[in-house]
Amino acid sequence: MDEVQQQTVGVSYAPCPPEEFCGRVEERERLGAMLAGAGERGQAVMISGPPGIGKSSLVNRLAYDVRELPGGLQSPVLRAEVFDLPGMIFSAFRGLVGDLARCAASGRFKETLDHEGIREAIRYADDVLEKYAAPVEPVGLLSKSGEEVIGIFARSPEVGYDRVRQAFLELLRELGRRASGTGRVAAVLLEDVHLASALDRRLLGDIAHDLPAGILLAFTCRTGDGAGRFEEIGAPDLVELPLQGMRGDEIRELARRRFGLAIDEAAADLLEAASSDPFSLMACFNALRRRDLAPTAETIADLLAGAPDPAALAFATLSGPYCAWAENLCVLHPPFPVPVMACMLDPEGTGPALVTERLQESGIFRRLPGGEYAFAHPLLQEHCRHALSADAKIALNARAAGCFERSMHRLSGRLHVLLSLACHFFHARDHAKAADLNLELGLRFYHREDYGTALVMTERAVASAEHLGDDALLSAARRQQDLVRRKAGR
Repeated sequence: MDEVQQQTVGVSYAPCPPEEFCGRVEERERLGAMLAGAGERGQAVMISGPPGIGKSSLVNRLAYDVRELPGGLQSPVLRAEVFDLPGMIFSAFRGLVGDLARCAASGRFKETLDHEGIREAIRYADDVLEKYAAPVEPVGLLSKSGEEVIGIFARSPEVGYDRVRQAFLELLRELGRRASGTGRVAAVLLEDVHLASALDRRLLGDIAHDLPAGILLAFTCRTGDGAGRFEEIGAPDLVELPLQGMRGDEIRELARRRFGLAIDEAAADLLEAASSDPFSLMACFNALRRRDLAPTAETIADLLAGAPDPAALAFATLSGPYCAWAENLCVLHPPFPVPVMACMLDPEGTGPALVTERLQESGIFRRLPGGEYAFAHPLLQEHCRHALSADAKIALNARAAGCFERSMHRLSGRLHVLLSLACHFFHARDHAKAADLNLELGLRFYHREDYGTALVMTERAVASAEHLGDDALLSAARRQQDLVRRKAGR
């Protein structure tokens, strides 16, 4: 982004580009030591901290150090992200397998990846993960007379959790053998595991427990706000790397390198004491630039006092259509498919090209590797959701459900479509559609032993049936709810 664009829309709230990364010297040294030791023994680290503390930016820098840094390891990096839509079983792990397949096909790491053992392990892991998800992932979608959306499910061989664990561990063993045999270490990076299902957390724990040589596993986890601590992972050698706020010298470096601001010691000390997480600092520095304010301690104190939270300050300094766009899109669950986004922002259907071009310029949205979109930082989406009135929430969820229904023939993520519709129907208070779809999906997740997701879906069906006054449907939903609760131990 050039100087004029930065002045107009600000620096993006997406994870920091590795070339602009500031501070975290001690944390990077610890990660470097783990990388050095991973060749002989697999290493696992959980990067933890409250929202906005810079976990994803540190992962960005770690990926660069492993794969890109001149004179560095020049080793493969597998990376995936967990999103906040319940029911996407092992989608992040499937993303890791796909990332490795693309890395192998690129030909860049031939010495490590150009081997039939790697290709066979990728094919096997991908096949097992696909078969495991088959009972809940539709092979097609069908709208029946515009009244009901159903999934067409395949009858596939039953694949249990043990085969998933065995296939993924064998993939990592083969990757680790090839990497360590060529003097390298492959990095497996997984973000936002606090959003993961119980099954995903179980697999993550098993992997961390039996991590082979040649592999560094790093994952991020939000702490605070009721987020889990992941004691269930139980890996004896798992290292936790908790992130704290930035120090005064790091704050000054961030202001200078990313914003061109000269922050004096008094201003840096104020920010270190009051607002030292990178997200809050970004909001403050963007506000200073947008409003053309001097970065003095007094000005910064007034800025911080004038906003209830950093996300509010971030939106207060935006201009143009971006605030309205954020409000319209905040009810969606990432990753946002482009046709659905275009429909939400442009109901007349003039096309997504202009919308996607402007989104990338906004600083509050980011483009994902698969071409979909998400908010640049989860705190931005959470702020917008909390600010919605009850009526706006209903109207936007109804619009989202309609956009998914109209776009489904162009969408590849069929399970994401069904899960999104189940959520949007419920929050739009379309109780007839919500009850049927959530009850069906709840039963499928029950049989897949994802009892947490099954309970969420079934409880939506119960609530919708109560609103409908349909005694037969309510009875069926409550029977299913009791069944799921017994299995979930609740």
